[in-house]
Amino acid sequence: MYKFQKHELNSIHFLSIETPFELCRFLKTPLFELQEIMNAPVYENYIIKKKGGGSRRIFAPDYKLKILQKRLNYFLQAYYLCIKPAEVHGFVVNPRYLGAHCNIVANASIHTGKKHVLNIDLKDFFQSISAKQIKNLFTSPYFNYNEHIATALTLLTTYRAILPTGAATSPVLSNFICRNLDADLKIFCRENGLYYTRYADDLTFSSDAAILQNNIQNIIQLINKNGFKINKKKMRLKSSNRKQTVTGLTVNEKVNVDRKLLKKIRAMLHDGTTNGIDEAAKHHFNLKNEPDYKLIALFVFRLKGYINFVGQVRGKNDCIYEKMKQSFDKQIKTKFNRYIWQQKIIMEKQPVMRAWEW
Repeated sequence: MYKFQKHELNSIHFLSIETPFELCRFLKTPLFELQEIMNAPVYENYIIKKKGGGSRRIFAPDYKLKILQKRLNYFLQAYYLCIKPAEVHGFVVNPRYLGAHCNIVANASIHTGKKHVLNIDLKDFFQSISAKQIKNLFTSPYFNYNEHIATALTLLTTYRAILPTGAATSPVLSNFICRNLDADLKIFCRENGLYYTRYADDLTFSSDAAILQNNIQNIIQLINKNGFKINKKKMRLKSSNRKQTVTGLTVNEKVNVDRKLLKKIRAMLHDGTTNGIDEAAKHHFNLKNEPDYKLIALFVFRLKGYINFVGQVRGKNDCIYEKMKQSFDKQIKTKFNRYIWQQKIIMEKQPVMRAWEW
């Protein structure tokens, strides 16, 4: 007798919703309150700068809507896990009981040691997905919701007729919308001797044979056919005699961290060890005045995150990772704890401090 996995049971529960009453019970929200949120969703919008230049507008839902979207995301992720193509590695949960590994390392490893690697980035990824597409998704055979439920879910997950960047449900819904794109590209690559993976809006193709211009044009046509456009500035075709990268990781011989990041980490460690974490934070954020404790904490958290990332990519037994971690634990961590004590910061009143886990 087949025993259902947890994500399969959650999917069945989610897909069984048929009436507004059942939706309210599922979302643990009274009907009048749910109608108010759907009819007048509240979002705070602001702009953040991208690392590579340019900016991105974020639409952050208010507390009530955020809670609803988080619950929907949990069950949408469970269902997507049931139908996920092997080629998709971004915006996917990783249940331990499945032994699943969907991350940038797994995404990049497919293209390791290939003679040619083609990187394509989708332009305005979330903004190019309309509310109409989301509603059609919910009424499609994948969900088979009736008009009322499909409309309600669309109103709860879209804003200004698109997928909002900042909503918890946007990443997984973008994966659902890309199901036809993934299928088309998978078939094309199988027929033309290419390897294909997708991490969110980053598409990667690789081969030991030359990737012809004709193949590239066919790939672009398939992308356009499925309602997306490419970012021509970020399209790259690299052969093995040049540095090949996939989602920021080098893949020429093995999946590895870019040398620029290793250099950056060493510089941060050296600065923090030699000049102290307050001066290191000041240099890191390019400040004229002395940083407050929140920026100092952010500097330390960021450095720890970088080092953990190296361990994730290179392995926990890697000598470079071990050396960085030992230096961090011995120097930065100790100085940070001393700094907290000297400033007499009360841990219970500082959420950012409670988040620290050594």
